[in-house]
Amino acid sequence: MRPPFLDRRTALRGLSCTIALPLLDAMLPRGITRAAAAATSNMANAATPVRVAYLFFPNGVNVDAWRPAVDAAGRWVPSPSLAPLAEFQRDIAVYTGLRHRNAEANGDGPGDHARSAACFLTGAQPRKTAGDDIRAGRSIDQAIADDLVLQGRTTRLRSLELGSEPAMTAGNCDSGYSCAYSANISWKSENLPNGKETDPRAAFERIFGRTSESPEETAARLRSRRSILDGAVREAKRLARSVGTEDRARLDEYLEGVRDLERRIDLDAAAQLDAGDVPDLDGGPYDLAKRIDLLGDVLALAFKTDSTRVATLMLANEGSNRPYREIGVSDGHHDVSHHGGNAEKLAHFAAINRFQVERCAAFLRALKRTKENGRPLLDATVVLYGSAITDGNRHNHDDLPILVAGGRVKARGQVVRCEPGTPLCNLHVGLAQAAGARLDRFGDSTGVVDV
Repeated sequence: MRPPFLDRRTALRGLSCTIALPLLDAMLPRGITRAAAAATSNMANAATPVRVAYLFFPNGVNVDAWRPAVDAAGRWVPSPSLAPLAEFQRDIAVYTGLRHRNAEANGDGPGDHARSAACFLTGAQPRKTAGDDIRAGRSIDQAIADDLVLQGRTTRLRSLELGSEPAMTAGNCDSGYSCAYSANISWKSENLPNGKETDPRAAFERIFGRTSESPEETAARLRSRRSILDGAVREAKRLARSVGTEDRARLDEYLEGVRDLERRIDLDAAAQLDAGDVPDLDGGPYDLAKRIDLLGDVLALAFKTDSTRVATLMLANEGSNRPYREIGVSDGHHDVSHHGGNAEKLAHFAAINRFQVERCAAFLRALKRTKENGRPLLDATVVLYGSAITDGNRHNHDDLPILVAGGRVKARGQVVRCEPGTPLCNLHVGLAQAAGARLDRFGDSTGVVDV
């Protein structure tokens, strides 16, 4: 006899929070088993919604170290910068020929970094201002989120915005452009950037609806080793009695996964408190790789629990000049991107590019080890990794470094050669359609590049 039907929004009550659950067999429609759902495309899509994530890196690339070779079958061969993605070669399509015309000057003079971030997901030319009269455009992640809401495909979080550096909204960051442009890629409207969460703990607790703590409360909780799962164990045991054996195993595995991630986040936070470390933009003592990877793990958890289906992650703000001393680069990122052909700067630039690609690989790994309907969550996610500057020295915005990963990507493992000058927004439309959004144009799109 099948256990009682559970609503997809069933949750557990933890320590001042609500703990969302992953999809269980008991949440599937009556008469539909998980195997049957997986075998029927419509049911599979209903049971396994497509998620979309945009990962942005600043300052462009060392082009010679980035560009992959292509074998006789059209498959891409990892370059030095892309080597960390070798294990995901069959999951990734490399796109060439894409351009963002509205990140170019178009009469506005210097400011390519600000225009790069502002245009990356909007396709819009930002207004050149350092005041509060900022204007860019609604970003594609928000267009997707809006359409999913209109379709009734709602989640607790409409979208999730993350990053390793603060979301600034004021100041002059690039040749007369507001810092709001350089520090944000997600725009709710043309005048309103979404901002982003930089603290893994705050992002983790946002998924579960917990209110923010004061620094004193955080320190006290870390000392007492309280868990977000405190108070939820009794409910979990009660729920386990009402579901089948496989669901009980999934529930146990999920709760242990939540607790493991929470422990890693708390260890990171406790280490910072003990050392008095404060994250900054100058290559401070906190572990940047760990911070970004934890944010990626939180994002994977948000997708697993269907807390959101749309997210962005900025590996750093555009124009960031943070040193990467953890990989032996003591000069600032922006400084080495202006390499002028200098061999040492080129080597340092390539090392930073590779470090950031490693963060992308870590996120893909988190999606691959997370299971949904018995398959890796990566199979139900589309991830775009890229920048709106190509050569960091030239500040050009054509033939952009763009990768798209995920099980729904038709050309994965291949190099997709777009006609030179094809708007990146054409790919944005293709990705939106892959995510189930009803969009046929966006920004300066002139057509659709399939994903």
